[in-house]
Amino acid sequence: MSNRAFSVRELLRYLGPGFLISVAYMDPGNWATNISGGARYGTALLWVIVLASLVAMGIQIVAAKLGIATGKGIATLCRERLPQPVVYVLWAAAELAMIATDMAEIIGAAIGFSLVFGLPLWAGAVLAGISSFALLGVRSAHRRGFRAIEFAIMALVGVIALAFVFEVVLARPDPANVALGLAPSIPSADALYVAIGILGATVMPHSVYLHPYIVQDRRADLVATAGDTEDVHRRHFRYESIDTVLALFGAMFVNAAMLVVAAAALTGTGIETLNEAYVTLAGVFGPNASLAFGVALIAAGLSSSLVATMAGQTVMDGFLDWNVNVWIRRSVTLVPSLAVVVAGFEPTSVLVASQVALSFELPFVLIPLVYFTREEGLMGSFVNRTSTTGVLGVVVAVIVALNGWLLYTTLLG
Repeated sequence: MSNRAFSVRELLRYLGPGFLISVAYMDPGNWATNISGGARYGTALLWVIVLASLVAMGIQIVAAKLGIATGKGIATLCRERLPQPVVYVLWAAAELAMIATDMAEIIGAAIGFSLVFGLPLWAGAVLAGISSFALLGVRSAHRRGFRAIEFAIMALVGVIALAFVFEVVLARPDPANVALGLAPSIPSADALYVAIGILGATVMPHSVYLHPYIVQDRRADLVATAGDTEDVHRRHFRYESIDTVLALFGAMFVNAAMLVVAAAALTGTGIETLNEAYVTLAGVFGPNASLAFGVALIAAGLSSSLVATMAGQTVMDGFLDWNVNVWIRRSVTLVPSLAVVVAGFEPTSVLVASQVALSFELPFVLIPLVYFTREEGLMGSFVNRTSTTGVLGVVVAVIVALNGWLLYTTLLG
């Protein structure tokens, strides 16, 4: 660890990657699962959000550590160090996760545009697609790293957070009910499906792939200016860990606020979709509540769509050493989302299903993460402690067990 004193001014230079990652933890998929969980079960699943958020912080810190220690991402290391058939399986699973992620983001933003501006859903989806290209232009125009897009994402995250501070103030939740929701419980077998959806929406595969990649700009600058030493990388890791924790605590608040507001306004109404929630919030708390809800949903969909596109590019480049133009990739990944909208599927149900699918993908990225970060020859002094590897192993085992139970109850229950 560096002997230099902690500096708030220096920390501010490191803030950014964590907030890019945090967008994945409050995307429209989270909205669907949190609204559904709050409307059906009140605050009973609040503990799932808190637990999943704390797990996510640990996972993302380890993912950032991998990037800082090695200068490479998970996908690249898989290509370099694993058998080719395994690489292809992992790549296919990652691409399916990217499709599910992008579908959630575009559909979420489409719902937001549809609600706020009174558009048909297909028009909202087209507007969401156009807006995602505009944000991608900000990223492409900035040729020196991620700083411009980090500021843009921070602004959108600020919009989401302020909207839900406003919603919570209006909802005035009962503190006793909120506290009760922090006690672990699963009210029914159906609640397990929603709980796993919350898990899948909270711990996002594409954010784990992306985090080691987006710390590379600062790593390269530090190596160029201060040298490629353990002390330099330790200091980088220290500040990146703080950045990650701050950003994901904010995401945890937003997710918890979604569920608490849904519990306060929608429990017992039979309402579970985002469209119905928007209308009901206007009736219960007034039009400003629904407007804040819709604007925040647009911000969440657009920001997370951009991050998902960046992650998808990283995955293809890493696994296949194939650098596809980001504009082409954005165009291709829009097709499934628009097809779902045109086909007339109920959008909130699609969002919840996409998050359950992402939960099934988690082991495909977490197992390589644990495998690589436990190798001293690769990580050097940054190698995981035995206890860290053990905890991560338990997390992966629990996720696999929950997914197995969900599959069993869905097919045979």
